[in-house]
This record gives sequence, structure tokens and C-alpha cells, in this order.
Amino acid sequence: MKAELLILGVLQGGDLHPYEIKRRLTAAHVDHYIDVDVGTLYYAVRSLARDGLIEAKGVEAVARGGERTTYGLTPAGRARFHALMAERLADVSPRYHPLYPALMFLHHADPDAVADALRQRLAVQRDYHRPLKALADYLAPVQSTGMRAILENGLAHLETENAWLAKLLETIEAGDIRPPDYDRARLMALFPAGQPPLPPGYAQAPPPVPPLPVPPLPAKTRRPRAAKPAKPPLS
Repeated sequence: MKAELLILGVLQGGDLHPYEIKRRLTAAHVDHYIDVDVGTLYYAVRSLARDGLIEAKGVEAVARGGERTTYGLTPAGRARFHALMAERLADVSPRYHPLYPALMFLHHADPDAVADALRQRLAVQRDYHRPLKALADYLAPVQSTGMRAILENGLAHLETENAWLAKLLETIEAGDIRPPDYDRARLMALFPAGQPPLPPGYAQAPPPVPPLPVPPLPAKTRRPRAAKPAKPPLS
């Protein structure tokens, strides 16, 4: 459950009802940097209560005769919070960029269309960088260490991304779009001694790539000639 750590983390500060949990996470703009739907928090709260990680602490009346349940952490919930923290801090799973599938086939695309799309993307990201930097500077005196680290990481990634996109755009505008060189790749595999040193963890160079099998041409067959009709006997 993606929202599990968020809910357990907010409740570390005290008992709250689901609406207040959602309000605090929305105010922190978690949907901008965490893949979570804040609208699903009510369902997540019920699931955590069912699993014994949080429990109802009280019920308060609200306008129009309604009621609102306040939840707090159980001992199991506190233990689960620390386990999730350790799990997230140790997570080194790869991060995939949405542009990578398209870049694999860049040499088949329309260069003008690609350049236009990258210009628009770069303009949007540059416009986003300015207010994000201003927000980080404005909130610096009151931010927690963790939230400051999130903003600094976001800014660093965005600046690197913008520089990378600008360089890619220059390459495309210069017309330097190359297809893969399969012949050279085969030579590199056949002669590993000429390659750069392999990074640690690789025991040996990649094995030689065998030549592509060439299917034999079908044998030529002669079409049988039709039998000539017998000539009628002379009378």
C-alpha cells in the first residue's frame, strides 16, 4: 500500500481523523514527488485499522449531525512504521525515465517533430524550476531536514534533466542522429581485448556474437512439360 508509510508517519505526531491526515499531506504537496493518490487515503485508513496498525481513539461530532473518527497508532503500527522506513531507505531499485522507450527508436522518428516536442518539454521544465527554487528558498527557515532534502533533490534532478535535454536538442537540431551500428557491435564482441576495461562485477567480456544464419536459397525446380497430344494416324 503506497499510502501506508504516509499515514503512519503523519500519525507519529498524534491522533488525527482521516480528513486532517489528508489535509496535511495535501498541504505538503506529496502528490508532486510521491506516486500516491491522496484521494485514496480514506480507504487506506480503513485498511490499516482492519490490520490492527491503527485504532479508533474517539469520535467527534461535526456539522449537520455527522461524526468523525480519530485514529492513533497501535504498537504494531509503530513497529510497522520503522520497518517501512528501513525498507524505503534501503531501496535501490532502478528508476525508469518516461523518455527512454522513445529514445531507443529516435533514428526512426521525424527529427523536426522530436525537436519541437523537446523544446516544449524543456520550456515547461524550466518554467517549473524557477518557482520551485523560490519555494525552497522561502521555506528553508521552517522546513524539516527531510523536506529540505526532498526539495534539494528535486531541484538537482531538474537542473541535470534540463541540461541533458538541452544537449539532446542540440544534437537533434544538428542532424546528428545515428542508427545503431550492428556491424561494429559484432566486431566489439568478437575482439573483447580492444574494448575499454569492464566495470567491477563483470567476470569476462561478452561472448562473441555468432554470424547470423543465412537460410539456403530454395532449389530451382523445373516445371514438368505438358505431354504433347498424339498425332492422328495418316489415312
